[in-house]
Amino acid sequence: MKIIILGAGKVGFTVASNLSNEHIDITLVDNDQSVIDAACERLDISAICGNVTHPDVLESAGVKNADIIIAVTDSDETNMMACQIAHHLFNVPQKIARVRAPAFLDVQHKLFNAQAIPIDTIINPEQEIVNFIKNLILHPGAQQVLSFKDGSLNLVETKCTSKDQMVGKSLKDLTLLLGDLYARIASIYREGKIIIPTHQTVIQSGDRVFFIAPSGDIQTVLNTLFNQSKPYKRLIIAGGGRIGLGLAKELENTLQVKIITKSPKRAYELSDKLDNTIVLCGDPTDETFLLEENIDRTDVFCTTTSDDETNILCSMLAKSLGASVVMSLVDRNAYMSMMDNGSIDNAIYPQHTTIGKILSQVRQGDISNVHSLLRGKAEAFEATVQDNGTKSSITGKIVRDIKLPEGTVIIGLVRDNQSIPVKNDLLVQGGDHIIVFVSDKTLIHQVEALFKPEQSILSKLIN
Repeated sequence: MKIIILGAGKVGFTVASNLSNEHIDITLVDNDQSVIDAACERLDISAICGNVTHPDVLESAGVKNADIIIAVTDSDETNMMACQIAHHLFNVPQKIARVRAPAFLDVQHKLFNAQAIPIDTIINPEQEIVNFIKNLILHPGAQQVLSFKDGSLNLVETKCTSKDQMVGKSLKDLTLLLGDLYARIASIYREGKIIIPTHQTVIQSGDRVFFIAPSGDIQTVLNTLFNQSKPYKRLIIAGGGRIGLGLAKELENTLQVKIITKSPKRAYELSDKLDNTIVLCGDPTDETFLLEENIDRTDVFCTTTSDDETNILCSMLAKSLGASVVMSLVDRNAYMSMMDNGSIDNAIYPQHTTIGKILSQVRQGDISNVHSLLRGKAEAFEATVQDNGTKSSITGKIVRDIKLPEGTVIIGLVRDNQSIPVKNDLLVQGGDHIIVFVSDKTLIHQVEALFKPEQSILSKLIN
């Protein structure tokens, strides 16, 4: 497979980094030579400097042989133009583009098609981030809530503390605690290592635990195992940009929401766009201001400005003043390790929330809903078992007979929109939606092959 990535910024670099170890031919294109040089120093990929909308530059990048073009520059117009050129001049089969402006997104069904602007998949990072944060706020105690099969199943990450009643217990003990409630611990991240647990595995304080459960049972599982019994009621958002506004819109009818912006002009604009949110004009790094707004009675304080330092400082200040939970957007990789020390409850990395949608288009074998985990170390995805004339290699097999690569495990199954517990004697049928956890990304193509349709006997004889 050959993929051309247009734009070597944070999203483009993250995509290239995630795919660079998967035996995919990647070419990165950007008009800034210093950015190209920095990417080439860190990744083993091809890269050229030039204007991504110029046909000669695209041709030099190998667009004639490209299977996918991913346009993720900072300009919506540039991304759209590049996809048009790739389609009309070079007949690239699949076009993915980042588009953020509401003016385009509001009419996307009319605008983005083969007759107008031929983009197959639209990526809207701000909306992806809003949805990600919204799920965290609606599920107290979760670090991530990732959806599969239209929300039938969710993979949830949470961090264990010494106060959690599951610490010191084995998975067998936890099954007894849950009673009739079905939830499966898919993996544990401990001291930099991914563990695929067995019934004898004992949970330790500091473990990052990933469990899968039906969407309606997530909070019950969190309450039972992690003592998270109180829903959040009060939310303060620092930052009145697209993400802050989008988050307030999503939650203002569910929680008591306040949003802070420094700009008086932006405060008036937010007031016009929000119905049940209190809009404040002030400085979220001002201790007196936060105390006046009852920061000590706030359940969640979330910083969404475009400046990492401001977000981190605001969150740490709010935490020191009594906010129960603080969340912060963090864009720079350099700050990631600092976030792991617990000073901020939830650090949200924008590039990691958007990579999954791109990976969903790259994966083969009828794979969808891909989620990159642990900063690209692992992956979870949903795959549909084929049985429409051509079968997947696992169709009609029981789970224990499916030969999965080491570190790969089936963690969930949805059949006819109903979640079914995955047991060793479960028979896999055509049409089943299987959720797979892969702890070693270098084996991803072996896993993909399991879900590709097998060749018919006739086609094998012809070949």
